[in-house]
Amino acid sequence: MINKLEIIKKGIIIDDNIYHVIPFEGYKTHFLGINNDNHIALLLKTENTSNLSFVNFKGKNLRILFERESSVNNNGVDEKDRFTVLHLISDKRSTQDYFVEICKLLLQNLGENPKLKLVQKELENVKDIFLNLHKNKIKEELGLWGELYLIYIQNNKEKAITSWHMNAKDRIDFNSGSIKVEVKTTLSNERKHVFKLNQLRNHYKENVFICSIMTVEIENGLSIRGLVKKISDDINPNIKLKLEEKISSVLGNEILSLNFRFFDEITARESLRLYNSSLVPAIEKDCLSEDISKIIFTSNLTNTKALTLEKEKLFS
Repeated sequence: MINKLEIIKKGIIIDDNIYHVIPFEGYKTHFLGINNDNHIALLLKTENTSNLSFVNFKGKNLRILFERESSVNNNGVDEKDRFTVLHLISDKRSTQDYFVEICKLLLQNLGENPKLKLVQKELENVKDIFLNLHKNKIKEELGLWGELYLIYIQNNKEKAITSWHMNAKDRIDFNSGSIKVEVKTTLSNERKHVFKLNQLRNHYKENVFICSIMTVEIENGLSIRGLVKKISDDINPNIKLKLEEKISSVLGNEILSLNFRFFDEITARESLRLYNSSLVPAIEKDCLSEDISKIIFTSNLTNTKALTLEKEKLFS
């Protein structure tokens, strides 16, 4: 779509406040536009029968302008109409391509002529995604791959996604309230993982499962992007944006430039084991002074008894 916009715009001078537009692929009332600065925008035709008003958002590389009167050049004809505009402030092709992919997910949720209140609600995830582009990544690629792989094998992927905690300060990767799961992934041929003590031992009782995954890097394996696609094929559209927002919160500004590695799905599936955190070898809190904190260590789970839970039904 961006190529088509650039071809149409080439050689045509338009005023700075006008978008040259084409219908967004698959839709009649929404448009993809480009201006003189080669910034692209999504123009959403929305319904506002309740006369609602929302505060515009101006971020470093994304602006959201509600119910804005916009001038568009459609097939050589200048027209004016009111649109909710998502304006991307970047002429980098990688960022523009990512923007278009996010817009596709957004429109799957909205359809034609959506109510403005629904648009505002869905745009909260979009706003967070582009705010995350300015953050540093909080998790290494292998760790993220393992967490996505656990989601991928679940019967109830949507509950797994909503249970997925991406805050860098969270102790546990997944917390549904009734189920807590910490995922550890290794390329080693030994089942050794690095833990923080508070992931395994606390002064209060909690039921935490440790999901241990062993895999290898191979050329024809699954990447993070591949896993996301497989997961997205099996979830409702309204969850897809949430999944993308959580991934962007982990990868931050590297989501556009990261050359994703490929890992072996078969090895991961055959090696995946679940353990009760209380049985994983660890330093006992009673052995430590209260003045000692932030303890990190490596634990070997080879001789630890695995649980017989059905790994595909953790989030049923």
